[in-house]
Amino acid sequence: MNRGFGVITMLLTLTIAFCVGGTAMSKERSGYTEENERYAALEAEFLARARVILEDEGYRDSGVTITWTREGGGARSYLVEIHHRGIGGLGDDERERLSESLCSGKLGGEAQALHIVYI
Repeated sequence: MNRGFGVITMLLTLTIAFCVGGTAMSKERSGYTEENERYAALEAEFLARARVILEDEGYRDSGVTITWTREGGGARSYLVEIHHRGIGGLGDDERERLSESLCSGKLGGEAQALHIVYI
């Protein structure tokens, strides 16, 4: 009888410990979710701005792909691929100027690295 009480007490104690641990982990995930939402808004703003800049430069219907990686410290690095046939004929100086105008937004300031590739 005494042994059964000890087993039940241990099981209840472990259950409570797991519940408290799950609550703490839930709080951490909430902060991670808020960070992801903030970056998602910045990425959407960057994408809309990039499309406007590319259209103003005469590159309508350009495909823009954004991918990111998270570094060890939590900072994000972005790779932006821009797909348009007309950009292939640009010189290095013109591509550099276009890249600078694309990087001047908020996402460029938040990201650890922002690499733009023209395909």
